[in-house]
Amino acid sequence: MKSIFILICTTALTLGLNEASAQNAVDRGIGKAQQVGNTVDNAKNTADKLLGLFGKKKKTEAESTTVISINGGTLATIKQIKADVEACKGVTESAMKFSSSGSKITVKHAGTTEDLLKLLQTKSTTFGDKNITGIDEGEIGLKVN
Repeated sequence: MKSIFILICTTALTLGLNEASAQNAVDRGIGKAQQVGNTVDNAKNTADKLLGLFGKKKKTEAESTTVISINGGTLATIKQIKADVEACKGVTESAMKFSSSGSKITVKHAGTTEDLLKLLQTKSTTFGDKNITGIDEGEIGLKVN
């Protein structure tokens, strides 16, 4: 009976020690993860300070958005107009929506809508005065056959 009691106590003590060493390993792992996190935070702060010395580049011109509303025209015509728009200096992005009832090309560009129209008139005969149905800041109306 005594030997069984001693065996049970020894087993319980051994399991308890193993559990304690496992907990210590987990604690050490958490401590190392916190150290890594602190190191990364410190590196980020240092990088932010260094990059702050160089300053941010200032934009020379603000980016504008203009919607070109087109009445008439086939898909091929609208694609050609979009290509003409993309060929203009200062255009950073364009998106096209085609419909037989009316298409739209949304353009992100430098300068004003009037600046964009002047560039388009030098690039394409489609933007001649006879085809322009309206001009407003952010909008150009166009009629094509």
